[in-house]
Amino acid sequence: MSEGKITVVVAEDHALVREGTREILAREPDLEVVGEAARGDEAVAVVRELRPQVVLMDMRMPGINGIEATRQVLAEQPGAKVVIVSAHEDEDYVREALASGASGYILKTAPARELVEAVRAVAAGSLVLSPTLSRRLAQARTDPARASDRLSARELAVLREIALGHANKQIARNLAISQRTVEGHLHNIFEKLRVSSRTEAVVYAAHHGIVSIEATDP
Repeated sequence: MSEGKITVVVAEDHALVREGTREILAREPDLEVVGEAARGDEAVAVVRELRPQVVLMDMRMPGINGIEATRQVLAEQPGAKVVIVSAHEDEDYVREALASGASGYILKTAPARELVEAVRAVAAGSLVLSPTLSRRLAQARTDPARASDRLSARELAVLREIALGHANKQIARNLAISQRTVEGHLHNIFEKLRVSSRTEAVVYAAHHGIVSIEATDP
C-alpha cells in the first residue's frame, strides 16, 4: 500500500462493474484500491485482512447482502467508512443503509466524479448523500422547525460534533462532559427529531440548516 493514499476495498458481485470502479479510482493519485470482493461474506473477510479506510459496498450480493456485510465490517473495524452503492432510490433502502452504520449512499447511476468525491468525503469524516436522497430522508413526521427548536444548546452542540464524525469519547472531551451525558443527549436528540440513528439525525439536521454534510451533485 502506498503511504498517504486513501485505501479502498470494492465489494461488487458484477465483475464488469467492479473492474470499472477500480479503474475509475485508479486514475486518482490519492486513492488506492487494495482489495476486491464479489460476495458479502468475502467483503467482510477482505476488510478484516486489509483494513482499508473506505469500503464501497454493493447493496445486493450473494452470501450476505451489503447491509449485513456493513454491520459486520463496522463491528470488527469501527474506524472503517462504508459507502453503500445501490441501484435503489427508495427511502427505506437508504434508511436501512444508514441505520447499519454506513457513511454514505450513492446510486450506481452516479457519474465517476461523484464516486471519487464520495470516497474522499467519507475518508475525511463526512456523510455523503445525493441532494435528492437527503431531502427524502429529512421529511419529518412532525414540523421540522418545532422539532429543531426543542433541541437544547447542549444537544445542538452534540449534534454538530456528530456531524464532524466524532465518537462519544471525543465529544465528551470536546464539550467537557461525561460519556454518559453524551449518551443521554443522543437519546434526547433521537426522540425530538424522531430518528433512529446518528447518521439519520445528521441528515435531518443538515437539511434544515442546523449542521452541514457533504451532498454530492446528482
